[in-house]
Amino acid sequence: MKEIVRQIMETENEVRERVEQARAEAQKIVRDAETRVREIIETGRQEAIRESQELVARQRQEAEQERARQIGAVEGGGAELLAGKSAEIEKAAAAVLEIVTGAGE
Repeated sequence: MKEIVRQIMETENEVRERVEQARAEAQKIVRDAETRVREIIETGRQEAIRESQELVARQRQEAEQERARQIGAVEGGGAELLAGKSAEIEKAAAAVLEIVTGAGE
């Protein structure tokens, strides 16, 4: 009978040790998984930040290009307007000159 009790106790101890080992292993697996999840989240966050910064830089560059294009169109439009109206401006200047010089005679 003592032998049976001893075997039962040894078996219980072995089972307890195995359960503790399994529990420790499970905790290690959970910690490793949590660490990996944090790394993945941080990597995703960094990637999102990088993509956002690239998007902002690209949009800023496109806005600057559009601004420069519009300023060029306005400035160029002034020269084109003067070139297109130069004949009329010459006539008006000649008329004014004639009025001023003719009035003085």
